[in-house]
Amino acid sequence: MEINVSDSAEFKRLLEALVDELIDARDHFRLHQNLDAAIPEYGVEFNQSPAFWTMTLSAHMDATLIRLCKAYDLSEGNPNLNLRNFLETIEANLHFFDEPNFRERLKDNAFVDSLAAHPRKPDPMQLQKDLGSVSKVDSLVKKLTTWRHCYIAHRSRTSALSPKAFTEQNAILFSEIKALIDNGLRIVNFYSGLFSATHHTSLEAKDYKYLLDAVRRDLGAQKARVQQQVARGTA
Repeated sequence: MEINVSDSAEFKRLLEALVDELIDARDHFRLHQNLDAAIPEYGVEFNQSPAFWTMTLSAHMDATLIRLCKAYDLSEGNPNLNLRNFLETIEANLHFFDEPNFRERLKDNAFVDSLAAHPRKPDPMQLQKDLGSVSKVDSLVKKLTTWRHCYIAHRSRTSALSPKAFTEQNAILFSEIKALIDNGLRIVNFYSGLFSATHHTSLEAKDYKYLLDAVRRDLGAQKARVQQQVARGTA
């Protein structure tokens, strides 16, 4: 469903809000995956506070799926901000991408002439292809929608009574979650590139390693103190 926008400035704010949703999903997912991958190397350190890390991993996955559910929301009759409505809004406002409008938006950019030399108008066939990738005809979107309706946004009777059976029948793999994130970011960055020659990204969070290394150093210091005490006691 098309979202009502009064001008290209409003469209830009909607685009940026959708970008933020998808980048947040990717950042939470990356952190979940990196923490999970660090467990073999830092198993002892993780086990110093297992409840905290278990809840942290769960929270990052919840944050990922909640943001993906909003980005791929297929609720009918609601002009909410999601990928489908975003693409339909582009379809209804192709004039935002006209060269004169592009030049006006980038009038302070020293490279506006070279940027404007490239086609900026979205291709109707590509728009339809992208719309298909965010609708229920796509198997991953259909699966995510099932999770949204039955477990994440609402808890269905079936998923509550038989959570294991529901999970087995609708298993969503980490690779599939990544594919949904990648597709969403591909779409918003593609049209952001056409609209304002802008690509959105974020730095990967790796500072969790400082915490794990600090725990490792503390454990090492504790071990050294115990060894010193034992050595003094046997001297």
